[in-house]
Parts: sequence; structure tokens; C-alpha cells
Amino acid sequence: MTQIKNDLICEIIRKSQTRFLEKKGWAGDHSEACEQSVMEWVKNNAQGYRDHYKHQLEACSTGELSDILKCLNQSDKHLNDILNKAPAFVEK
Repeated sequence: MTQIKNDLICEIIRKSQTRFLEKKGWAGDHSEACEQSVMEWVKNNAQGYRDHYKHQLEACSTGELSDILKCLNQSDKHLNDILNKAPAFVEK
């Protein structure tokens, strides 16, 4: 895999994971309880989330990855909505 493709995959996953956490309501709340909830989610789910989507994204071309990143940046869609028919990530 080229460095550009790897970088695109990492950025797509970072953007998607951030949006996922925002949709859980953890974006604007900076309380200690909220930060603890985010840390707990990261501890239990972040690696699985990355692995789940990385495997699917590796099958895409660099051009397709660029289009996916553009779509994530210009919409409120979740990565699962963009990857049509991809199995959704299941949290622990």
C-alpha cells in the first residue's frame, strides 16, 4: 500500500470516528464525566473501529478514497453510509 493511500485511510477513519463520537453527544460537553465516557469508549472500541473500517477501505483505490474523504468533509454522513452495504461497526 502506498503512503498516500495509507494516509487517506487514516484521515478517513479519524474523521469518521470523530463524527461518530460527536453524534453520541460528546462534542460540546467538556465535563469530567463526558471525558471519562469518551476515554472509556476509546479504550473499549477505538482499535476495533479502526480495524473494521481499515479492512474495508484497503480495497478502495486512491481516487475512491479521495472521494470518500470529500464526502465525509462535505456531509454529515457516517462512513458506513458512504461504504454502501458495509457491515456496521458494533460497539462493545
